[in-house]
Amino acid sequence: MNKALSLDKLIYKNYLKSSLVPIFAIELILLALYFGVSYYITKKSQETLITQATTNLIEIGKREAYSINNQLLDVSRLSQIMRKDHERFFKNPTECFLPNGEPEFKYHQNGVYYKSKDNGGSSTYYESNVKMTPQRLRKSRCSEALDPLMKSIVQTNPIITQAYLNTYDSFNRLYPFMPDAPQQYGANLDVTSYNFYYLADKLHNPEKKPVWTSTYLDPAGQGWMLSNIFPIYNEEKLEGVSGLDVTIDSLLKHVLALDIPWSASAFMVDKDGVILAMPKKVENFLGIKELTEHNYQSSIKTTIEKPKEFNIFQTQNSTLRKHLSSIFTKSEPMYEFTLEGKEYIITQHIIQESGWRLMILLDKSMLFEPIQKLKEQIDLVGFGVIFSMVLFYILFFLYLLRKSKNVGMQIAQPIHELSVLTKDLGSKKATKLEALSGISEVDTLTQNFNRLSTELDTRTEEYIQSKLREKMIEKDAEIAYRVGLFESASSYLHNIGNTITVLNGKVIMLRNLTQALQKSKMGFAKLQNMIGHLKADSQEKKELESYVSEFDKALSENVVEELKDISDSILQTTEYATQTIRHQQNDFNQSHATLQKYEQRFNIVEMLNSLLEDYHIDLATKGIEVKLQTPKELNIQSVKFQFHSGISNLLKNAIESIQESPQKGAGLIEIVVASQESRVRIAVSDNGVGLDAQHVKKMFSAGFTTKKEGHGLGLHAFNNFLHSINGTISVKSEGINQGATIEITLGA
Repeated sequence: MNKALSLDKLIYKNYLKSSLVPIFAIELILLALYFGVSYYITKKSQETLITQATTNLIEIGKREAYSINNQLLDVSRLSQIMRKDHERFFKNPTECFLPNGEPEFKYHQNGVYYKSKDNGGSSTYYESNVKMTPQRLRKSRCSEALDPLMKSIVQTNPIITQAYLNTYDSFNRLYPFMPDAPQQYGANLDVTSYNFYYLADKLHNPEKKPVWTSTYLDPAGQGWMLSNIFPIYNEEKLEGVSGLDVTIDSLLKHVLALDIPWSASAFMVDKDGVILAMPKKVENFLGIKELTEHNYQSSIKTTIEKPKEFNIFQTQNSTLRKHLSSIFTKSEPMYEFTLEGKEYIITQHIIQESGWRLMILLDKSMLFEPIQKLKEQIDLVGFGVIFSMVLFYILFFLYLLRKSKNVGMQIAQPIHELSVLTKDLGSKKATKLEALSGISEVDTLTQNFNRLSTELDTRTEEYIQSKLREKMIEKDAEIAYRVGLFESASSYLHNIGNTITVLNGKVIMLRNLTQALQKSKMGFAKLQNMIGHLKADSQEKKELESYVSEFDKALSENVVEELKDISDSILQTTEYATQTIRHQQNDFNQSHATLQKYEQRFNIVEMLNSLLEDYHIDLATKGIEVKLQTPKELNIQSVKFQFHSGISNLLKNAIESIQESPQKGAGLIEIVVASQESRVRIAVSDNGVGLDAQHVKKMFSAGFTTKKEGHGLGLHAFNNFLHSINGTISVKSEGINQGATIEITLGA
């Protein structure tokens, strides 16, 4: 056997030869750096920028949606103020206040009755088909009292362009003053046929609340707009509909004029998918032009809404329509898609007041433009550096090539085998190197590797066996626990079933005996009737009377005695059932040490929320309100299913108590959870039927119940469980129909 060479001598002797592999690896790394570093930096920069951009866009959208919602809320609040003013006008028909002096009215040549001169207030219009009665003349004149508020609202809110009142008899009062109202509206204008009227009537708006319309063409000549409208009732009569107008032009100028980074654009969509307003960039993206103005060549005789191409569900581009529909349907805050080779990001936020959506569109190419310019500069610098380094290492490589060939083969072969076996180390048994290389250091490494592989196999086998034993122990414990629960429940049900069977038998006996008594009474009645028909001194009559007396005596004594025996038997059976239940409860208390093995730490607040969710439908249908006052999180250590069952029973009792009380249909349950140091307090209160003072002390006794169909075991069992975990339960009530409070205390 040849003597193995030492590795340091071999490296010293063949130093130049051994440089072949490192030099080749360096060349590959440099090439990879050339192609990879620039890509990696660009990719990471894009990812970071996308993350920042989406976060910023979502935050901007959220902030602007909140701002728009506030502006719309301002409009709604102003409409409520105007509503009260208009309702006051119709409820006081005798009042007539003229804040701008006596108005001038006249008939137009087309038959319209209107206000002919601007006195600083609103214009008025009565269509030609309406007969001008004294009441209508008064309405035209005295509704001048509404002008100051309407004028103030329009002048102080920048997005409101018009305020108006339309009545059921086609009367229109509009601010600002419209001098050509008869010409603009035409001879006849049935306001009740427009969406800014009928959407607020009783059929479409039974709740009588303010309503936002979709976009429509204004008959008054202000172009495309939308309105916040509200009904005006006098008692139950709909006098008319008033509203505040917001034009699309004002919405673009005062709402969507947002300076968003990366040249992003915001646009507004209503709850049906119709685009309410959009800037130029969105027009170009969608291929449609926003409608802000209209050339009024004739009067508008019906509601004209935006064309169907303004609905995102009917966009002509099928790919775009699919993406927009998906965005709208999913209601996610951010959505990315590709259209015609370009990537886009859209964010959306719902405006709560109207159900509209504020959407922000971002072209990714605008986002990545600065990064692409930087990448081009980095590439130019990288090309120069890589070219210089490659040239240097090519010359160096040629120098080392001849000297590194032999030593490379000698060292690389055993190390290669070692690396291959190392890959399978731990996953395959008996991973060993058989052949020696002839290099002492490499051979020593091989032997150490073989010992390591053997030791690893042994330790792996021991670890697997240990884990298997742990799993078997856990499985055995789980099976034992489930079997214990099953046996306990089976025994309990068996005992109760036997008891009920005996009771049923006794009840049947009582029923049979009762029927016998009923028949006996009929016999006595018949005998008495027969005796009554006999002669007074008849011997037969005396014998019958004696017989009846003896029979009555015997029957009474026997029946009473038998009834007494049956009653005693029922009492004994009932006592046995009570003892059986107590025995089961004692078994539970004695098994507490075993139950402790199955205690777990859980969030009581989360458990209560889950429990209320289970009772949600029952509470809602019975008109019961639940007020829950808890900390954000409160964890306790207990047997969760026992605790959950007890609290569920308390909630069920509270619901039943309310249903039996005068508060039925207007019930209230309050649950308060609080903690102080190591103590936890839970109070469940209701405004139900309450308790007599004499019943309070008996509430947790076995068999005691105030319910017709109760068994008196639920609270008793929960009380036993709480005592077994060092807890208490108590009840308080001010009396009948005063509600009750049950308080649970846990901890020392």
